[in-house]
Amino acid sequence: MKKNNAPVKREISIPKKRIFNLILVLIPVLLFVVLEMVLRLFHYGDDFSLFIDHPDAIYKQYKVVNPDIGAKYFQRLKYTSPARDIFLKEKSGDCFRIFVVGSSTVVGFPYDNNLMFSRILQERLQDAYPDKKIEIINTAITAINTFTLLDFMPRILAEQPDALLIYAGHNEFYGAFGVGSTEAVSHNRTLIRLHLRLMHSRLYQALRNMISGIGKALSKDDSSSRGTLMSKVVRKADILYHSEDYRKGIRYFESNYSAMLRLAKKKNVPVFVSDLVSNIRDIRPFKSISTEENKAAVDFYNSALEAERLHDFQKAREYYMMARDYDCIRFRASEDINRKIRDLAGKHKATYVHTLELFESRSPNRIVGNNLLTEHVHPNIEGQFLLADAFYQSITGSGIIAEKVNEFTVKPAAYYLNSYGYTELDRLVGFHRIANLKYHFPFRDETKEYIDYRLIYKPVSFLDSLAFTVMASKEISTGDAHEELGIRYEAQHDYVNAFREYNALVKSNPYWPVFYRRAADCLINAGDLPLALRYYNRSLTYQESFYAWFRAGEIYLIRNDLLTAIRYFSKALELSDKDNDRLKVLVKLYIAYDYLDDKNNASGILKSIQRINPEIIINVPPRGYYYASYIPLQVKPYIDQAYGFMAKADLKGAEKVLLESLIVNDSPVANRLLGEIYAKNNELPRALFHMQKVYDDFNTDPAYLHFMVVAYINHHLQDEAVRCLKQLARIAPDYPELAKLQAFVQHEPAQ
Repeated sequence: MKKNNAPVKREISIPKKRIFNLILVLIPVLLFVVLEMVLRLFHYGDDFSLFIDHPDAIYKQYKVVNPDIGAKYFQRLKYTSPARDIFLKEKSGDCFRIFVVGSSTVVGFPYDNNLMFSRILQERLQDAYPDKKIEIINTAITAINTFTLLDFMPRILAEQPDALLIYAGHNEFYGAFGVGSTEAVSHNRTLIRLHLRLMHSRLYQALRNMISGIGKALSKDDSSSRGTLMSKVVRKADILYHSEDYRKGIRYFESNYSAMLRLAKKKNVPVFVSDLVSNIRDIRPFKSISTEENKAAVDFYNSALEAERLHDFQKAREYYMMARDYDCIRFRASEDINRKIRDLAGKHKATYVHTLELFESRSPNRIVGNNLLTEHVHPNIEGQFLLADAFYQSITGSGIIAEKVNEFTVKPAAYYLNSYGYTELDRLVGFHRIANLKYHFPFRDETKEYIDYRLIYKPVSFLDSLAFTVMASKEISTGDAHEELGIRYEAQHDYVNAFREYNALVKSNPYWPVFYRRAADCLINAGDLPLALRYYNRSLTYQESFYAWFRAGEIYLIRNDLLTAIRYFSKALELSDKDNDRLKVLVKLYIAYDYLDDKNNASGILKSIQRINPEIIINVPPRGYYYASYIPLQVKPYIDQAYGFMAKADLKGAEKVLLESLIVNDSPVANRLLGEIYAKNNELPRALFHMQKVYDDFNTDPAYLHFMVVAYINHHLQDEAVRCLKQLARIAPDYPELAKLQAFVQHEPAQ
């Protein structure tokens, strides 16, 4: 029998098979992990954290919105950076933190950061709630939509927000990942969201960059060619009303928006969602296409014009809205999107902000047009303040910060429009940006002869030329232009206008202490010591400064608040590193101690002075109260006119001009005069209101305290009268009327 030499086939056990299969799976996974670690080790790729530690040493306790976060969403086009708002890493107990999400309207286009509605809102809320630290962090980027906003949400909710504000929806079709966008890796919502998650992997970024590089090499498209971001972001322009692409865009909007609200609700974060405003009257449909199902948008627009001509304004408004909705170039959100926002707010218990209703109430015949918008969707300056007002009314009305606003520090909306940090330069820069925008798609057909606004416009003044240069070139920013104008006005001793330019810089860069100091210097020269003091103190929030401590100390010295002045001068002394600076501070300290009749400290200070300059002779001016004599130049004509009326015993005339002045500058001197006028008219509640408003400004003025003691007693408020009497005794123990006032208060029965 022939021997069989064939090998024996051995069966591999099931456990071994499983181990073998697991190894086969783990090898590529392990390879990916190793590659990922190597790429991170060599710092390849981008950190797509929404918030990062602030890179500057003086802001080490803050986080900042990542200036490069846009790279995550824009691969083909240049992206804009967010406003770089900062917030404390360790949230303080008195902090109320608000995050704002949206796109170009929320960025403040066509203006700079000073006119973002979030900056205006922050100022208003801080005045309404002075005992809180209001943080508002604007995360908006131009040309994004709810795919990006939903991607932001987990990172925002991780930063302990107290509220979230949403103004979004105009970019749903052409913003990054929209159905008509150039920046679209897919048109499937699940794949888009997967892509955004994978973008945090360096390996995935490498693959994306490789594919992108090959695509750019093969493509003839040049994303850096002429045109605006608005024109470049569009891949598929024509999206007809109720078409499949239209319905998909609306579905994605609803899904993303709903997911955002669910995430916030899960974390118990209150959300304020606004409907959207667009220019329906003065923007004709960008493109009209009629079909068997759809009437041409321009036909609705012409019907609206005819209805308005016949004064049928309700019908005109309806036709204008239909013209917008049937416009097949979708840079304006349709009524369907506003309806979704309303429905989702109700479903998820979010606060619905009636912004459109407010804009309509301020528009002729309730039809929004160029009166409040610069073009199709972006508010003009008045519109930015109105947008801030819509959110302000909703937030204060909700009571989420505090049950009530502070009646002494809250100010009307008109005050901010008059006194906030912007100037004519901002208006002109915005004008030129919009004028340039309108020379591009969709405002004109870019396939026809190209006209470059930057080459044809001829400036008509120095200011216009400066604004035009800001728009037309990269050589000078709006901030540079404001600074140039501020220096120019200072050289002309026009301190009011110099302050306005520096104040615009303060609002554009509210975390930069240097602009607060420059603005405060101008305010001192303009006679506005209270506001100057506020600005010096704000600068100290972000940077210790010899100069700010010293100048603020001088104001406290003028205000006769000697103990606070000494504290500020002592801080300045700690920071001084030059004999000349030390000498200036020591002299002021000597004067303050002399006024307090503190001979021991005065003697010690004098010895320190003489060690620096043995020959010095110090002339101590007579102690007096001069603070009330400083009148801000912005309201001096009003105050002078009021004094004139009072000299003629025309208290009504004086009251009228003083109230007008408060809308320009809520000055302590005007409030004090109003208090005195109302007291003379026996209107004690109104008198006390205005006098109490300025307690912190005048509580070291004996005459003011005398008035308050008498007013409180006459109003049967003995505890307040006693408080003011004690303050008077502390700051002016030799006051001639002190004994009479003490007897007067003691004989008043307690209520």
